[in-house]
Amino acid sequence: MKISIITLFPKMISGFFEESIVRRAIEKKLVEIEIVNLRDFAIDDYGTVDDRPYGGGAGMILRIEPIYNAVQSAISNFKFLISNKIPNSKKPISKIILTSPKGKQFDQEKAQEYSRLEHLIIIAGHYEDVDARVLDYVDEEVSMGDFILTGGEIPASAIVDSVVRLIPGVLKKDQATKNESFDFNDKKILEYPQYTRPEEFMGKKVPEILLNGDHKKIEKWQLEKAFEETQKKRPDLLDTTK
Repeated sequence: MKISIITLFPKMISGFFEESIVRRAIEKKLVEIEIVNLRDFAIDDYGTVDDRPYGGGAGMILRIEPIYNAVQSAISNFKFLISNKIPNSKKPISKIILTSPKGKQFDQEKAQEYSRLEHLIIIAGHYEDVDARVLDYVDEEVSMGDFILTGGEIPASAIVDSVVRLIPGVLKKDQATKNESFDFNDKKILEYPQYTRPEEFMGKKVPEILLNGDHKKIEKWQLEKAFEETQKKRPDLLDTTK
């Protein structure tokens, strides 16, 4: 898989990909990360990529030409081989997304969807907004939640992290991505409480059922606790009317 990130501030995210799981995925050649500096596609020698909004208003707007040209460059540079999972495919499965507080909220289901792509292009939004005509060239807008950040670099990094860990072979045990929050036994619920040694700490003990070795009873307990955690912390996930 290849992930291209178009950003005004490459240094904000480049270090993030040099650590932990993402770095190991890159070293294993399971993913290629391309950081595209939007200023390389500026409209002039001064590095201009933004302008004042028509109609007035506060802030600056990212112009469409640099973004369009950066996207086209990312597409043309894509040379990752199509995997055998896509028989008779004439072109790579790809998607272009824009980080924006106006987009659909990113979740685990979306991370799983993106992890099956051959090429994901992320445009990190910045300043007041992007020229609305940019939306004609993206597949979807994605938000991290109902709050505002200075730019899209943090959301872009979060998306990459959540997607890369789902690529088969990235984690030492693929089972690590099974039965976790938002994807537990194919249910969109939170994960059950976890414990490790010591068995007792300041009078607080590990639940006895986890120590008896009866896997069927343990699995039943885990599922019950997963529902309890969800009911307590995220009851909206259990709302079947949504």
